[in-house]
Amino acid sequence: WWYCNNPSVVSEVTSLRMELLGTGFTFQASSARVHDQLIYKWIHSRALLARALASKYSELMATGWRLSRGDIRRDVSRLLGGSFEEFIAKPLGD
Repeated sequence: WWYCNNPSVVSEVTSLRMELLGTGFTFQASSARVHDQLIYKWIHSRALLARALASKYSELMATGWRLSRGDIRRDVSRLLGGSFEEFIAKPLGD
């Protein structure tokens, strides 16, 4: 598990998840073992997420997709916990 925090691994796994799941997952790239590590690991993780989104948006725009601020807000919200909240809010099967 210790190698999963390498930027190249985080980038690859995030890109793979986006290809397979869209924004239907919660981005997680921290292996912080103590609270003191959370801040600097979050700074690095946030930059990796921004690069992954920029890459995917570039691919979409190359096909003619018109990207809006609302699209970006929605996607970031879903990736930072919104997709989990949507899942939890679903009613259980009847």
